[in-house]
Amino acid sequence: MTQFSEVATPLTQNPVASSFRDDIVVTELQGEDGRVRYKLYDPGNDIGFELGKSEYALARLFDGLSSHEQIAREAETRYRIKVGTAKLAQFENKLLGLNILSNAEGGVGKLRDPATGITYGPLKKYLLINLLKMNPQRGLDYCYPFVRWMCSVPFCALTLIACLASYVYLGMQFKAFWSDVLSVYVHSNQWLWWHFPVILTSIAVHEFGHALACRHYKVQVSDFGIGIYLLLATGWVRPVQQQWSALPRFERVVTILAGPLVSLIYAAVGVVIWGLYAEEGGALMSLSIVMIVASFVSLIPTLLPMFNGDTYLAITELINEPRLRQRSFNYLKGRLRGAPSETPVRLQRLYWATVSITCLGWVLVWSFVLQTIFRLFHHQ
Repeated sequence: MTQFSEVATPLTQNPVASSFRDDIVVTELQGEDGRVRYKLYDPGNDIGFELGKSEYALARLFDGLSSHEQIAREAETRYRIKVGTAKLAQFENKLLGLNILSNAEGGVGKLRDPATGITYGPLKKYLLINLLKMNPQRGLDYCYPFVRWMCSVPFCALTLIACLASYVYLGMQFKAFWSDVLSVYVHSNQWLWWHFPVILTSIAVHEFGHALACRHYKVQVSDFGIGIYLLLATGWVRPVQQQWSALPRFERVVTILAGPLVSLIYAAVGVVIWGLYAEEGGALMSLSIVMIVASFVSLIPTLLPMFNGDTYLAITELINEPRLRQRSFNYLKGRLRGAPSETPVRLQRLYWATVSITCLGWVLVWSFVLQTIFRLFHHQ
């Protein structure tokens, strides 16, 4: 007989229980200890959770029709899980808080976004093409002991100083660098040979930085991927929600910043190659130009807060408002529908500011990108 554990959440007063969401993607996992666990992935929020075998079996009994008493009897009869109605109600509230169950009231709580990368909104399933999608945990566990030194503070500090020094050098040689950029991108098609291999490699090492930091802080990664979204290459890393949320704020911020640091290192490697082979021209010069340009271009959505990249995630951590953009647009949609709002005035102002800055930022960024491309390819 399985005794279900206590879950410290408030009791619900609903006579009829909530229902298990039918759009949740469930994957059965077999641990090294032989225990079966279930990974639950919410495609709407890009958030994943794990439940034990008994927890998952109990969660599936929530059908939106049965009362807590009926579910408790069914759990004992079918699965030999003995759970009182009070504990069952507490478990229901936990799953509602994770958005695994749905009820008539709906809504999403202030879940932390564990995606140390970009999330894609409601059009993701139509516009995102997955090039690589995997669970990298075994690979991280294998390679971490060999690269543990990369997570040390001295290594990161010295590497950052070296990167800044390379950028100072690039600035001092900018006239020659810009001439080579025009040579590669405008006066020839050399960039075509290197563009996709370089940009995909740049994204891969960026996301590896996030994943390695997660492994360093003993947070499991449930998803690692690279894809094409709106004709742009992109990537993501998604730690397990509970473990990510349990990290101290400082460690979450460090994990978020690990990706941009690796991207800066990648760009610095390109600067070194350019410095060594610029005068010779040829394939290595072209490679170095594409490495530098691709790295800095890919950092635009990562560093600008109007995108759901690393800067945005770091800001939401600092102000302790997880999933701020999603909640802001949900608030806006509710107001446009005329739904009453009990949102505090402080949050209302924050939501309106977030929506306004996001929309204005998207207009300005894409206008700048299109203008830059036009000028670059019409350079005389």
